[in-house]
Amino acid sequence: MAKTKKGTLLVIDDSELNLAAIKEILSADYTVYTENNGYDGIKAALRYMPDIIILDIIMPKIDGFETIVKLKEKEETRNIPVIFITGLTDSKDEEKGLSLGGADYITKPFSPEIVKLRVRNQMRLLDYIHTIEDIGKRDPLTNMPNRRSFDERIYLEWKRAMREKSIISLLIVDIDNFRVFNDTYGHLRGDLVLTTIANLITQTLKRPGDFAARWGGEEFIVLLPETEVNGAFMIAEQIRDTISNNKITLPDGQIVNVSVSIGINTRVPTPDYSVDNLIHYADDALYIAKVNGRNRVQCYDAAWFSSPVQRSAEMKTIFAVDDNSTNLLAAEEALSEQYNVVTLSSASIMFDFLNTVVPDLILLDIEMPDMNGFEALKVLKDDMRHASIPVIFLTAKTDDASEARGFEMGVVDFIQKPFSKPVLRNRIKAHLDIDEIIRDRTNLLQQRTELLQYKTEKLIRLQNSMTTVLANIVENRDKLAGSHVEHTAKYLRILLNALFECGSYVDEVMEWDVEGIISSARLHDIGKVAVSDVILNKPGKLTSKEYEIVKKHAGAGEDIITDVIAESGSDPFLHNAKVFAGSHHEKWDGTGYPRGLKGEEIPLQGRIMAIADVYDALVSERPYKHAFSHAKAEEIIRENSGTHFDPQIVDIFLKVSSLFAEVV
Repeated sequence: MAKTKKGTLLVIDDSELNLAAIKEILSADYTVYTENNGYDGIKAALRYMPDIIILDIIMPKIDGFETIVKLKEKEETRNIPVIFITGLTDSKDEEKGLSLGGADYITKPFSPEIVKLRVRNQMRLLDYIHTIEDIGKRDPLTNMPNRRSFDERIYLEWKRAMREKSIISLLIVDIDNFRVFNDTYGHLRGDLVLTTIANLITQTLKRPGDFAARWGGEEFIVLLPETEVNGAFMIAEQIRDTISNNKITLPDGQIVNVSVSIGINTRVPTPDYSVDNLIHYADDALYIAKVNGRNRVQCYDAAWFSSPVQRSAEMKTIFAVDDNSTNLLAAEEALSEQYNVVTLSSASIMFDFLNTVVPDLILLDIEMPDMNGFEALKVLKDDMRHASIPVIFLTAKTDDASEARGFEMGVVDFIQKPFSKPVLRNRIKAHLDIDEIIRDRTNLLQQRTELLQYKTEKLIRLQNSMTTVLANIVENRDKLAGSHVEHTAKYLRILLNALFECGSYVDEVMEWDVEGIISSARLHDIGKVAVSDVILNKPGKLTSKEYEIVKKHAGAGEDIITDVIAESGSDPFLHNAKVFAGSHHEKWDGTGYPRGLKGEEIPLQGRIMAIADVYDALVSERPYKHAFSHAKAEEIIRENSGTHFDPQIVDIFLKVSSLFAEVV
């Protein structure tokens, strides 16, 4: 059975002997491409998009330094790690190569094992970064690609389509009346609907190149490369029909149906037509699908959108409700040039229409048979779906009592019949303007609240997912560490709770999110990914040289998390993870590593983790020592108070050390 290749490499060197030697060393594990000069190497990098580039420095035409500069200038290749392999041994050459963006530096003549190890280490770092990036590009609720992932994908597809002059279709899918669903059934059941619809959309797409993502809120977006409008319409109809006919069982056993509206835009990219245009016009088509009754698919058509029908669709809608046809006709004549006017002869007919069309304002007569204006107003205000619609009473009544009663029940204005057309238009415009301001501000507040909640949930899921994946990777490599990550997390929780109770370092600790701190602490040994498996799993005591290599894991951990911060932006979780990684081996007396910090120069996170980390090492068995008893570990930590450990935290540890013993 053929061995699975672990990645793709591109080797650029003007020496055919070196190319052959490196290919011989690495081809068993990787797919290896070779080029003998910088210009062809850059072209090959764009063609093959390798995981890693191995680059000679001294070459004709353009040297390795010039080559890496050109690679870093191109968006497609700037993030590919470059390992320099060269006969130049001067530290200034190495410094220059690394400053230009090189990831590592190998000198010739090279050892096959060194080449393998350096490439393997870079591959591991890539795997960890890709794992973190993948978490950041997934919607945590639906596990679909998120908006960031979509933005990256459409950028690549748009460039390819422009280059090949091929067509692209875009669908925007919106769940109908989803806010009403959330208000009725609750947000947890709304999350179930979002997850279900995400799965149905994903299952409907059959071609490898099709791409669906969560766009935000109740909207999804689907990218269909090389798809004509008829094909896009068929796929959209299939999505709509599948969702419409799907029954969703809620946790309490209720069965519900939801529907979606879909807007389509199809286009061959041109220099004067952007991705934003593609999305904007798909959104316009979605709007028309909503206006025309929802649960339907609408393709964008420029001619259709410039017609009077489109102007009508963009107008605000007003219901005029009156049992007198003369009054209805007068209202329509006064308002139809500026608004969509729906004339209705009774309140009962109005409520039938409200099931499909939500107006921006209602003109409501008071004196009507069957249900008068006051009774209709009460029904409207008691229904949360319609309670916010502004209502103006049209009436011949002039008594103060009726007016007071109307305002008390929630009308926004009274207009006397027979009404003046200019007065009617001006009063309606004023109330619609006010209503629009209120709605905009309410929507903005709601969006900010939802965004804050979404970001909080996303952060928590990101933290938990990332720490679990990466901590497991580290422990699986360091087979001698056992359950070190889980144990230290529990010790840390015990110490933090004790610090709170005793009031130690209270000003700093009170600012911390305990769960976030504990989650980030799981990454304190992430830098061990940069240490050889041979050293990590050596069945005996390390040599002094090996120990110096292991000590580098603290700085390496900081560097890894710094790279993540550079990609995704800083936040408290990543900041704390970086602090734990870089400071948990510092010592109170300044003899620790990597920086030799002393006393309170050491971040509090590192001083706390130092005790948790050392305690677990003492009570755990290693090839070079037996596990110490809890009493012996406690004695060693007490003896090192003021040298290795912060005395104040040691005092706290001694008060709660019995809880440490229970963990083991």
